[in-house]
Formats: sequence, C-alpha cells, structure tokens
Amino acid sequence: MKIVDIPLKLQGHLGVFRPLFTRPSYQSFCQMGTAIAVCQKSRTVRNLHDTIAENNKKKKSRRAYNWFFNDAKWDEDKVAQVKADAFFKTIKPKKEKRILLLIDDTDNEKKGKKTDGVGKFFSHAENAFIWGNNFVTSSLQYGNLFIPHKARMYIKEEDAKKDGRFEFKTKPQIAFEEIIEPLEIPSYMRLIVVADSWWFSEQLINSCRGLNHHVICRIKSNKCVEANDSYKQVQKYARNLEKKDFKEITIEARGKKKKYKFFEKITEMENIGKVRLVITEKTTKKKEPKYFISTDLTLTVEEILTIYENRWNIETCHREANQKLGFKEYQMRDKKGIERFIQLVFLMWTMLLLIELRGKIDIDALEIPRLGEMLEGLRLEVFADMFSGVLVFFGYPLPMEGVISTLKRYGYKF
Repeated sequence: MKIVDIPLKLQGHLGVFRPLFTRPSYQSFCQMGTAIAVCQKSRTVRNLHDTIAENNKKKKSRRAYNWFFNDAKWDEDKVAQVKADAFFKTIKPKKEKRILLLIDDTDNEKKGKKTDGVGKFFSHAENAFIWGNNFVTSSLQYGNLFIPHKARMYIKEEDAKKDGRFEFKTKPQIAFEEIIEPLEIPSYMRLIVVADSWWFSEQLINSCRGLNHHVICRIKSNKCVEANDSYKQVQKYARNLEKKDFKEITIEARGKKKKYKFFEKITEMENIGKVRLVITEKTTKKKEPKYFISTDLTLTVEEILTIYENRWNIETCHREANQKLGFKEYQMRDKKGIERFIQLVFLMWTMLLLIELRGKIDIDALEIPRLGEMLEGLRLEVFADMFSGVLVFFGYPLPMEGVISTLKRYGYKF
C-alpha cells in the first residue's frame, strides 16, 4: 500500500496542527502520521519513507524525515495539547463532568546500548528483568472514550549523571511535571488523576491537589490511616473490621459487571489530609483485601471503584498502540526523536477516533470503536487513492461509481 496523497477525511483533522509547524515540517508531519497508520511493516523511518509513493510530489528523502523527528523545531508537548483540545471539542463534555487522566508506565525491550535511556528494568508483564527503555505513559478518558496522551522516557539517575544531557527525574516527578501540570482542560471540567499503588506519593498527590485536581489510587497495605487519634497501617486497621461492616455493590466498567464487598470511611492520611478510604473484602483465601483512596470526598464508593476499574484502559492503549500502530517499533537513538515518534502514534489513534465520532450526537451512549476497525477505514481510503493513481498513471478513466464499488462488483472484498 502506497500513499499518493493524505486522505481527505484525515486532512481536515490534521489542519488544526498547522500553526505548530513550518510548511516543510507540516508536510513531514502529515506524511509520517499517515504512514504510521497505513504502513504494513515495522514502523522504522525507512519503512515509513517507503510507504509514500514515488510519484507523490511532496515525498522527501529519508534523511529529511529523520531530521523531522530528531532536529526539526516543533514542540511535541504543544501537539499533545492541541490533540487533547480536539478530543475535548469533539466529545462536547457536559458541565461538571469528569475527565480522567490515567497514569502508568511501560517497558520496551531493545538490544544494544546506544539508544538513550536503555537499561535493566523489571517488567511486570514479563515478570522478569529486561534490557530496554521504560516510559511514563498517560491516557485521557471521558465516559467510555479514551485516547493515549503522552509518553515520557525514564532515565535512571546514574545514566542521567553519566550522560550529562538529561536532568534526572523520578517517575512521579515526570508524571506531574511533564504530563499532569502542563495539561489544560476546559474550565468547567474536573480532572481526576488515576493510578495504581506504585504511584502513591505524598508529593504527587499534594501537587495534584495544588492544581485543584483530585486523585484516585490504590494504596499498599503498609500505608497508614488515622484510627482513634493515631495512625495505623491500613492492613492492621482492616483486621479489626467484621463481616457486618462490609456492604455489597455491583459496578459496571469496561462493559463488564463486577461485584464487590466493601467498607468505606472518610479518614485522614498523614501529610495528605482527608480521603475517602475504600477497603474491598478478599474473595478467596489467596487474595488479600484491596485498599483505595479518593481525595474527592463527594464521590460514592460506586464511582470510586468504577473510575479505578477504568484505569485498565491505559493497558489497552499500550497493547493496541503497539500492535496496530507500532509505537514500540522505533529504531532511533535520541530521546527526543523517540518521544516525538510515540506522540505521532498517539496522535493517529486520536485522529482516527475523531473521524469516527464526526456527526455523532449522543457521544455518551456510543459504543467504543475498535482501533483495528477505524484503521481499516482509513486504509481503504488510501487504497482507493492508490488504485486511482495507478489508473491515471496508465491513462485509464476513473470508474463513475467509484473505485471501491467497482472492485466490489468484480468480487473483491474489503
């Protein structure tokens, strides 16, 4: 499949990014973004370059596309914000509705030592140490709809000091300073940061509260809560609870229903303040209770557990963005180039969703579109443009009924 031109349905959505680029860089931006979506090989710059047809008058050299990722003067953070703005504008969120910002990290196994940030990391997915890169990742969610937002490379302290080009930041620092703090949302919206127990940090939570954002996260069993004018580990606090203290609830999240037995209480956490604590009862002998906190005391237990269940959508972002758009297929060495490449992958996911949502009225009731199906729609348009280009090149007339309809009539299936 070759790109003879940027598909019309994509051109309209990419146009909002035009002010962020020079004319040459904007052409590279559109071409590389489209190539990421339709490329049927690994998304190296070489293969992305080969995906653009030779008779495409705007095609550049492979060196020019390498320069676009690594050295061109454009701001991937501004691209991420405009992408988020386009998402907010399309979904038309209702007043006082919640936007979730899901925070997590992910690994990418790599060979060699010359890529920025490579090192030995423990992979929870592999349950073993791997050699590769580690990224702090994020996604935005409204209702059932979600998009990947940003990914930032984590570089270990000893590597940052040895290299000298990078300021060392912990993962919670990266999450707040490079993802949470820069994000602008509509003034009438409420932002809730959602994370698992690894991300529990007094500084991170207090920093989010300083921006009037709330936090929902799991906490580990050794974290302390206020009990009888003193602080006690939450696991010890839970041991004093009786079965009658627990209530039963059924929630629905990610299209599934799930039952919980829970205890909840507004309590204090040292250096954080009041939180709503939710303890879910263990369901088997092998499973321990789970502990959740919310800094938003107005939320019900049902809302807290539903929001936390939705945290798993960021895992979907990792898997689908990699399998369908190749976000871990980069073959670059520079941190900036890698983060820019990933941002273009995240951008294409969002653009495909916005194309799908165009003209939809009741967004809240919309069934979640599958990334693979959205991709096939764009690839079909690219294929039709390519086939039309071949006909024109050889001097054949274009079919009146359209290329796709004609091919279907001759037995081709799409």
